[in-house]
Amino acid sequence: MDAETATVLRGRAKAALTRTINFIDKNDQTFDKNDIRNKLEKLELTYTEFDKADAALPIESSEMEEFETKYYETKAKLQNILENLSVRTYVYNDNSDVFENVSIMKSNFKLPKINIERFSDDYKNWPSFKDLYVSH
Repeated sequence: MDAETATVLRGRAKAALTRTINFIDKNDQTFDKNDIRNKLEKLELTYTEFDKADAALPIESSEMEEFETKYYETKAKLQNILENLSVRTYVYNDNSDVFENVSIMKSNFKLPKINIERFSDDYKNWPSFKDLYVSH
């Protein structure tokens, strides 16, 4: 690989890393597990491409140290985001299990039967029947 091609490929790898950093730094964004996994895979490929291109250039023009620093910081951030997403999903699933268990318990709970007297249709008995259901 000639120096010009290596420089172009190295520039593309640096741009890909910058796009990933910008993806993470967006404040208005909710992350998806699959997006983060894809970004991690792409980040690995980007590192490999940069390494090949940088190795083809003279040592004095190497930018590997700077790239590696950004690469490892970015990779750690992505892994932390993925871990947090996994924890949230686990907590959500645990909570939904608790709610399911509570609803199952509620459905198994039986109240005692209440025997309600029937009105005898005799108007003389109405006041005493009414008093059973009206509080004073």
